[in-house]
Amino acid sequence: MATKDYYKLLGLARNATKEEVKKAYRSLAHKFHPDKGGDEKRFKEINEAYQILSDERKRTQYDQFGQVFEGGDPRAGAGGGSGWPGGFRVDFGEGFDARGFADFDLSDMVDDFFGGSRRKQTQERGRDIRIGIEISFDESIVGAKKELEIGRVTRCSHCNGSGGEPDTAVRTCPACEGKGHVQKTQRTFLGSFTSVATCADCRGAGKIPEQPCIECRGKGVLEKRETLEVFIPRGIRDGEVLKITGKGDALPGGRTAGDLYIEIRVIPDPARRRQGDDIITQLSLKISQAALGDTVDLSTIDGPIRLKVPEGTQSGDILSVRGKGAWRASGYGRGDLLVQIKIETPKGLSKKGKDLMKQLAGEGM
Repeated sequence: MATKDYYKLLGLARNATKEEVKKAYRSLAHKFHPDKGGDEKRFKEINEAYQILSDERKRTQYDQFGQVFEGGDPRAGAGGGSGWPGGFRVDFGEGFDARGFADFDLSDMVDDFFGGSRRKQTQERGRDIRIGIEISFDESIVGAKKELEIGRVTRCSHCNGSGGEPDTAVRTCPACEGKGHVQKTQRTFLGSFTSVATCADCRGAGKIPEQPCIECRGKGVLEKRETLEVFIPRGIRDGEVLKITGKGDALPGGRTAGDLYIEIRVIPDPARRRQGDDIITQLSLKISQAALGDTVDLSTIDGPIRLKVPEGTQSGDILSVRGKGAWRASGYGRGDLLVQIKIETPKGLSKKGKDLMKQLAGEGM
């Protein structure tokens, strides 16, 4: 799959400085801004390029791999099939029956072969947490503030994650002799491999407290319920994911906690729907209003407005209200409110009403 050339999009050399990236972005964003008649697709691409090249970590990943990996190991395989960590793909050939290896973890073997370095890296931070929340259609457009109660592993406040009572002495871990890791030998069908694993007794610290913490019983962490205040940005779409850094599970010893990922689920609105950055709604009109024109009240996200209906409006026509749609992902400007007209056919006409309709029919209306 071809990847975008972000440097080419901004007209830059690959060794461009941060200032050159910023200057190029500002110039092109001004030129292609949708509110100034520019190309919206090009504007989004320019914004995407700037988000990558202005971030040192993302730019490094892009320069090395040609793409950016959010929250994961860039070496992890993205394809289907039998994927190994590090992007390995395993194909044993036709006729091979893998059922006999149901309890055999190939990723463990790869970790063991490389001295456990990859496992050590993944254990440097806590586990990520992923949850989903529902918001209304209006909240997805204008933004919202939500309180969420989640269960997570947090650092023990009594011992500050050390696992020992405050001011207690520490001693060298006897299990790993202060190394923080232990070696083990594993026999596989490919031979024997010696691996290095984090010591379970000291959890990699190499030392253990003489007196364990009375709150967490030496673990350094506690499980508890926590209430978080989350801000939902305006213009968010159904299925988008928010990331809150450091609000996943914690690890003992003050190591980095995981992250919290919140998947947004927008409850469908029976009267309105979103199409890109535009909002589509329906407006019912009487035949007389459509034929003669009128000014009617219309409810919008921002409150009621007066909408002018031109004479001769047809059923299915769309009236556009500029700037009353959803906020664009770039944060600049809004889409439009598209009002689809539906003309109501009168029912239960009186004799006078029927006579009037016959007169109109006689005039070809």
